[in-house]
Amino acid sequence: MTSQQEQKDLAQTLRVKMKQRNMSAAALARKSGVSIASLSRILSGNTNPSFGNMLKIARVLEIGLDSFTTASSAIQAVETTSSHQQKQPKNLNNHILTTFTLETNEHSPSEAATLLEQAACGTWISCWTETFLPSDLPRPQAIAMRQKSKTEVEIDVAFPHEMVESGSMAGLLSVVGSTLTSTGAKLTDLKIPDILLRTFQGPTFGIRGLRDMMNKYGRPLLSTTLRPMNGLSPKIYGRAIYEALKGGVDFTCDPTLLHNIPGLNCRERFRYAAEAMHTAAGETNEFKSHIANVTAGTIEQTIERAQLAKELELGMILVDSAALGWTGLQSLSNWCHNNDIILCAMGGRSLNGNIMSEQLEAKLLRLVGCDIASIGSPVNGNVSQRRFSIGTVNAMKNEYLTPSPENSIFFEQPFAGFEACMPAVGGGHNPWHFPRLLDALGNDTIIQCGGSVMGHPWGSAAGATANRVAIDALIQARGEGHTLNVDGRNILLKAKKYSPELETALEFWKEESFLFGVISSNTDIKNTAKTLPPKITMLQPITNKEPADE
Repeated sequence: MTSQQEQKDLAQTLRVKMKQRNMSAAALARKSGVSIASLSRILSGNTNPSFGNMLKIARVLEIGLDSFTTASSAIQAVETTSSHQQKQPKNLNNHILTTFTLETNEHSPSEAATLLEQAACGTWISCWTETFLPSDLPRPQAIAMRQKSKTEVEIDVAFPHEMVESGSMAGLLSVVGSTLTSTGAKLTDLKIPDILLRTFQGPTFGIRGLRDMMNKYGRPLLSTTLRPMNGLSPKIYGRAIYEALKGGVDFTCDPTLLHNIPGLNCRERFRYAAEAMHTAAGETNEFKSHIANVTAGTIEQTIERAQLAKELELGMILVDSAALGWTGLQSLSNWCHNNDIILCAMGGRSLNGNIMSEQLEAKLLRLVGCDIASIGSPVNGNVSQRRFSIGTVNAMKNEYLTPSPENSIFFEQPFAGFEACMPAVGGGHNPWHFPRLLDALGNDTIIQCGGSVMGHPWGSAAGATANRVAIDALIQARGEGHTLNVDGRNILLKAKKYSPELETALEFWKEESFLFGVISSNTDIKNTAKTLPPKITMLQPITNKEPADE
């Protein structure tokens, strides 16, 4: 009787020999006459195989029995030759190329590649039905492996495009996601071949259409999420929208957690929001919009709320993309495409971050037709976070992606003429952050700054004015030749001399403060609110009349 370790060594050597012969367990069992059950126990290292069975296996593999006693040398040979690196499927350009990251102390790169390949093919256990498969059937295949650190392994797997239904993001992720089953891997990046890419829709408006609709160019757009996120009456909620829009931001938007709740149902909220939006647009003589959250329990209810927003001329809607799911998101995207509505995907990072990278998620949101998508901020972290954010923005805006591992982009990716998706960078920004945001991401960005607008000591109108003055001053200074990453602080300090709202904001918010999307202040807002100067008053109510009942 051999020891348990010897059984495991024998099993590992047998797997190596099968791999070198490119022979599956089903084929080996069929040719050798050893039953699938017996072979599975041998490969799992849980049995002491009989001499007769090993002799049958050795004859099929065309090796001597002594080969099964040199496990360590055989394993070392397969590691150094990197057999997966040499094995390439035919016509690789028509395959979906993926990169998976696996944190493991148990598997070598070759073993990890085998593990993911078996999960992708569903061949972690052999079954009799495999004997009926065509010999030339295209299958997922591990094509490369890299040892990134002592515990981190990267594996590239190629999936035949024939496995994915045309124009179905759910189908794509179901096929690719099979590799994640019970492996603990994370999907880092993927490349979609042109033959499959063109079956998706892409953004209806994108950055170019959004700019043209708003007639606003040459600067980032400002967005405010309403606070608090529940508890307000519909009328006060509308008033808050009006003050922020009148003060200077371009958009206000519902929080992702605000749906159809008692005391603030979506029908009344949309009506007051529409009135506030139209009033602010008329008084400022510029395009303003409120982005209505239409997320609901079913896709039918979601589209029904989107229809209500359209009737009220709220031309932009948002959904929590992770909560709605990819199938619901594509259905809503098709509706928006047919009804000329801008679709914003928010909230997805909180639920999908542990399964796929943020850069990959942003790329897929662009393909299914989102015009705006939220991403993490480059100022919330170190230099690596800045690089990662830039890589995410490139995936949303560029016509062609080149491999850039430092930006978490591992494959080239043409976008076949798809419109660019506008990144909404948030949240927790105040005017101190604007120079670095502009330097990192450029003009085609929506800066989410709800906290610094709603939490300004003088009210949300003053907070919106402070942010707008800061952006305009930085854009002007950049046009005059200033480097914002170097001169940004001095530009803001100069601009505050002409804007008491900005001066108060810069004194109130801590410079460089940024904590989990929440802005910290120098002083308690209750104590600072009393500094409201007499010459600055809160804006007047939108209207004295109530909205007419339907």
